[in-house]
Amino acid sequence: MNMGSSDVSNNVFSSQVYEFGSSSGMELGDLSRRVEGAVLCDGVNVNQEEDGNVFLSEDEDNISQTMEEDDEGCKFYKPNVDESIRPKVGDVFPTVEAAEKMYRKYASAAGFDVRLSNKKTNKFGITTARFFVCNKEGHPTPKLYDSLNAKSGERRRRNSNLKRAGCCACMKVHYVKSIGRYEVYKFNEEHSHMLFSGDEMSLSRSNRDLTFGDQCNVFNACVTKVGVAKSHRLRNISKGNVGFSGGTIRDYQNFKKDMNTFVGNKDAKMLINVMVNRQKISPQFFFEYKCDETELLAIFWADEVARMNYREFGDAISFDATYRTQKHAMIFVPFVAVDNHKRSVVVGSALIRKENAVYFTWVLKAFVRAHGSPPKLVITDQCPAMKQAIPIAFPNTIHRLCLWHITKNVKKQVSVHLVKNTSFVADWNKMIWNMHLAPAEFDNKWQEFLDLYGLTGDSWFNQMYDIRESWIPAFFKDTPMSGLMKTTSRSESINAFFNVFAAFWDDLVSFLRSFDIAIESQRNSHCVEEVKTKYTAPRMRSPSKLELHASRVYTRKVFFEVQKELIKAVWCCGWDEISRVDGKHVYVVTHKNKSSEVIAKYTVVQDKESMTVDCSCNLFVRNGILCRHALKVLLNDHVDRIPDKYILRRWRRDLIPQQWLPARVRYGEVDVEKERLMARAFAAVDRMIGRVRNEKDVLQRVVEKLEKMDEELDEVVPLKSSRERKKEAIREFVGVPESDDNDVLPPSGICNKGSGRGKRLKGVRETKEEEAKKPKRLCRTCNDFVWHDSRNCPMR
Repeated sequence: MNMGSSDVSNNVFSSQVYEFGSSSGMELGDLSRRVEGAVLCDGVNVNQEEDGNVFLSEDEDNISQTMEEDDEGCKFYKPNVDESIRPKVGDVFPTVEAAEKMYRKYASAAGFDVRLSNKKTNKFGITTARFFVCNKEGHPTPKLYDSLNAKSGERRRRNSNLKRAGCCACMKVHYVKSIGRYEVYKFNEEHSHMLFSGDEMSLSRSNRDLTFGDQCNVFNACVTKVGVAKSHRLRNISKGNVGFSGGTIRDYQNFKKDMNTFVGNKDAKMLINVMVNRQKISPQFFFEYKCDETELLAIFWADEVARMNYREFGDAISFDATYRTQKHAMIFVPFVAVDNHKRSVVVGSALIRKENAVYFTWVLKAFVRAHGSPPKLVITDQCPAMKQAIPIAFPNTIHRLCLWHITKNVKKQVSVHLVKNTSFVADWNKMIWNMHLAPAEFDNKWQEFLDLYGLTGDSWFNQMYDIRESWIPAFFKDTPMSGLMKTTSRSESINAFFNVFAAFWDDLVSFLRSFDIAIESQRNSHCVEEVKTKYTAPRMRSPSKLELHASRVYTRKVFFEVQKELIKAVWCCGWDEISRVDGKHVYVVTHKNKSSEVIAKYTVVQDKESMTVDCSCNLFVRNGILCRHALKVLLNDHVDRIPDKYILRRWRRDLIPQQWLPARVRYGEVDVEKERLMARAFAAVDRMIGRVRNEKDVLQRVVEKLEKMDEELDEVVPLKSSRERKKEAIREFVGVPESDDNDVLPPSGICNKGSGRGKRLKGVRETKEEEAKKPKRLCRTCNDFVWHDSRNCPMR
């Protein structure tokens, strides 16, 4: 090639060849010694040798390039790479994929990105030609907007970097029928732009392609509400530093956006498809849904474990509505019971469009269809819609109000001074939780309380007094399992528990995934309690055989409550009167406080023939365990075992099987064997790195063997394109196949109390006006101004 001549000293590139590299490893002293004799080229200090070549000193890990100039004064760059990886005209490859892999390897060493260009196929679909070009091939599209002479109301163009530079570097292959291989028939290594250096190459597009591990990290961050930015930082730290990240925060955000685009507005239909599939695989899985013409209005579901929990612990349940669990603002309604470990368990779940009596009635009737019978006792807050729906769906169920919610609300009805600077809260709790008060005694205590704090005539307190039979424990001592009202904050706590996993920006498919993870966590806690009960022995606090027997039949948590009653029976109970009536022994047992003051007396009737012992305090009726007064009689009678009729099944051990697999495994939504093999592979590599991390030579050999195995895999499993790998990963993560039809849409226009997002409500007209002002974007795939771009275009 003929070169033009110019004077280097005048800072104009001449006909000589210049090599650019990096001097990052050069010490300051070395640099000062080498300045002498240097010339300045485009503001860069370089050294000039006798032959006229200009270069920068370089490390072995950095990429060097040669810049030349043609007759017309145009500069171009050639990478300096090893000849063994440089393509040549006439090279042959068995497949197009092999040619692509070789060219990408060359590009990585040379310092540029590769883009797949034209592709030719025959009538049989066989590729006959394939063009691989530099990522900067082509020219940018001319601007349609003049930012200097912008007119009012004119569409503005987004500021973006231009990536095209008219580069002609390429490699073209075609199929040679005579040899059955692909041959390189054109190769151009001249670039119209500078190439990446070694350090900069980590930020090139090809090296920012997310690996499957990176994609898993993004997905796991989404379902656990960690956040994409935090997950990116954690991934960087786990890889050593930012230089080895393999993707920027924007790449992570784009992948999350791609997952959301995959679901789109078909999440309601996908949710229904998942439920249908689970019902086919497990007949015990129950679900029902309700739609209008196109939109999902309500859905209820209960899996086999939830139904089993209800059979064992469904005598008393509570439910409450929670909000902001997914982007459609549907109301999440979990039904909660108390298991044999005194832990909350979900026995059913629902999503409803509105919080009114119609929707709650439908959900409660679906609950009965799922479980076969309504509960004996249901506890809710003061929601008027629930109050209307419960008598319709549960006509024979006792309805009580959540005492925890009322106690929480009472602080809002009085002044801050009264709450913080007086004994108002302590006196309130002492009054309402006093199980020893008779109804008439409570009425007197209530009036004294109002007089003390000047609340007589307050409308809220008068209203609560009128419905006192629904929330004051003194009025339903004889209601079975009403003692669970001491834990009536369970619905509120279960809502907070689900909110740890679910987020208000989730679609319905993501919400179901988060729900499954939360349920798995809850059931894992049950297994932990079962193991503690089975393999640990509580410390005995007395020589009583009755206590030892209780430790063997009850779960750990329940036994501690029985043990407490046993100790109180010894130290806080005494005899006041003993008589015999109709062959039964009648005891009057005193109930003492910590100061040994008698605060109540209860009658205990014992029938030794039928092995019954009944106490007027009704603790067994409310909580399902014997009270200290009855235990006092049994201890005095030297009874070694708690009678079987007083050991409720709901408090016994080993009621629910422990070996319940995660939902996605049970319903065949994941390949269990594949997941196990992947876990073994990750564990094996992790163990190897842990062993050799301090032995650099051994670590080098391990890396070389792993890279060799990676190359051998190309013959067994051809590498798919980045786009195909991404779509495959998203399908696997979402766990729901794409739906061809979309006859069930998510609800729209929902506005329930508590479902706001911190923004004022806007009318339809105002919303449409704002959307009209928002500029659309030109999609280069469908070539239209729309709300998406080429990355997530439906036509792509």
